[in-house]
Amino acid sequence: MATKNQPASTERYYYADGRKVPLNVSARFLAIRGAGEGSTARSVAAGIAERLSTMSAPAQVLEVPEYSLTVIALPPTTAGAAVAKAGEAGLETLRAMVAAEPGVTTGPQVYEPATEDAEVALVPVGEILVKFKADAGKEAQRKLLDKYNLEVKQHDYPEPGVDLVVAKGDLDILGIANALQENALVEFAQPNFVHLAPRLGEALMNGVSMRAPQTMEAFDRAALPSTEAEGALTGPATPSDPGFASQWNLKKIKAPEAWEISPGSPGISIAILDEGCDMTHEDIVYKLPGYDAFAGDDNPQPDGNDAHGTACAGVAAMPINGKGGVGVAPGCKIVGIRIAKGVGGGFWSTTDAKVADGIYKAVQAPRSADVLSNSYSVSPSTVVTNAFKYAQTHGRGGKGCPIAAAAGNSNAPPVIYPARLSPTIPGFMAVSATNEWDQRKSKTSLDGETWWGSSYGPEVDCAAPGVHIYAPDITGAAGYSSGKYVSNFNGTSSATPHVAGLMALILSVDPGLRSWEVEEIIKLTADDLGPAGRDPEFGFGRINCRRALEAASKIWYAITVNPVFLGAGKECFMRINVRMYNPGINTVRLDALTVTSHNPAWTAEIDRFEYRPNPGNVLAPRTNQDVQFNGILLKANGNQSSWSYRWALNWSYTFWRPSAPGLPLTAAASADESSGVRVTTGAVKGSHDGATPAGAEARASRHLAPLSEDQQGDSITVDRQTRQITIVVR
Repeated sequence: MATKNQPASTERYYYADGRKVPLNVSARFLAIRGAGEGSTARSVAAGIAERLSTMSAPAQVLEVPEYSLTVIALPPTTAGAAVAKAGEAGLETLRAMVAAEPGVTTGPQVYEPATEDAEVALVPVGEILVKFKADAGKEAQRKLLDKYNLEVKQHDYPEPGVDLVVAKGDLDILGIANALQENALVEFAQPNFVHLAPRLGEALMNGVSMRAPQTMEAFDRAALPSTEAEGALTGPATPSDPGFASQWNLKKIKAPEAWEISPGSPGISIAILDEGCDMTHEDIVYKLPGYDAFAGDDNPQPDGNDAHGTACAGVAAMPINGKGGVGVAPGCKIVGIRIAKGVGGGFWSTTDAKVADGIYKAVQAPRSADVLSNSYSVSPSTVVTNAFKYAQTHGRGGKGCPIAAAAGNSNAPPVIYPARLSPTIPGFMAVSATNEWDQRKSKTSLDGETWWGSSYGPEVDCAAPGVHIYAPDITGAAGYSSGKYVSNFNGTSSATPHVAGLMALILSVDPGLRSWEVEEIIKLTADDLGPAGRDPEFGFGRINCRRALEAASKIWYAITVNPVFLGAGKECFMRINVRMYNPGINTVRLDALTVTSHNPAWTAEIDRFEYRPNPGNVLAPRTNQDVQFNGILLKANGNQSSWSYRWALNWSYTFWRPSAPGLPLTAAASADESSGVRVTTGAVKGSHDGATPAGAEARASRHLAPLSEDQQGDSITVDRQTRQITIVVR
């Protein structure tokens, strides 16, 4: 029953982003609190859980000590039926069991979003986040808060202009928050819920936490696709880290090939918004400081067995250092941001304010993270949405932080929040999970993990590996295992830091990219899976790191050099073919190109070829349009008996970035002067000393993929023997 100055309503809902989020009274979660010491509630809850131990899956006891609450969680799919099996009658009987215990009482009513994943439980704990309109006077604000018996606990938290207010007494927090939201003085108001949800990397099977569901030793590696089972790479891109051999995921997404372009820059950092990171781990390089939204300090070290964030951090950026495994962006750094903590039973706890606070702190100095990785689920929240929007408008000096978020592990629609924000925030990507066979991870996919599947829906932008993932664990006995690493991290939790790592690689290649450009690069270069084009399970496809980094580069070259021996003295020349082309998202104009030949000591120039067009050649984005120079002949050193060559290639170009997000993904964009013109240069050198027979060929390139005839561009052929120049315009 509503009391004085409390709204009376039978409809249960709250507002998020200006819309009503309908709620159901939970049939699964019951909050209790001790009349005295908190340990009383814990011991009562443990006793009740033991009495219900005849159920097929046991009840879970979840601790929320900062609000002096203990929550009993019944199994998700059989909550009422399972209790009845033990001679009980569901949650009402559970309440009666609590009422019969001395020293405890039931706590606030627990809710579940009516349209969301039922795994998320919402506990109103007497706190509301209120932002008054700019023209609301201080006295009017005070009177409105007094009307509902509220007082300000903290100003400007979690964002400027927002007050965290608390109820003076046991009040109807939902009703009051809704009444404030609907008041003309208020911009928005929402309960500061405690959110209880299972870790996305720790799927539940029949309500039981699957912390280490299956080891890679138990998994039949011989059943992998043959290219992956044999998948060890050779050459300079092969790390010595012992876990790399089992990292099928990196080979699948072409990460080692991408490292040939860039392994990631230490100046680019990835914020892992999670339950903290092991700050002492041997295989994670941190950018300091981190942040703990619980303690409000710079140390995001996790509690107890909270290893989820550490695993996510390693998937994104384990360095190449001869230890453990390798992350997608091994040269980048991690910013640890603790926004949640484990509360038992595979669940973790957070609040709206803590999540939003963590996002703001990640983006702002001194942390100034470049990429945000989000492997968690909360119910829709105005302050969380605002924080992500802030990351786009203020992150990276206004260029925006690319954001990756997990789609969820329900094996069905809908995509969870915050991932479902992807269509509304530029640079924000929702990530689904795939397996070794490029299937959407489902309960029947070939990987053998039958207890979970990736959520999907129209918001999904891309997919990434999310099963049997090698990752770091908390150092020592805590965490998923007794060692420093696990080989079976799973869930869309593990898929998401793959995408965050790729975002960091892309920014390592071009730090000037805006967040929405990073998103478009990933979409344009993904390997299309499922039905042709975008689909709800894979989005635009499974990420391809090599193709993404090619598209992030502004202009590419390919050069081949052959020694040839001419004249009576069989003097050494170089016959050179050069191709300049554009696989990226920018419009590029090649303004000049020079090829020079040098003496063995590089102290003198011997010969030169120059190309100075007026105007330059404009190469459209995403087309591989090119300019080719075939058969350039330059004098080298020596003759057939003893020879060498030294060549240098230099060029200058102008590029235009895309003018706006949402460009057609199948059409080229034209240059836009208003988007800003950048002029830059590039250079590369090569050499060879002769013991190689005539006709041997040296290559240097940024990409050597063959082109069809309709992809080839203009060409100029210079033949000094015949003194002929051939120009072909296509």
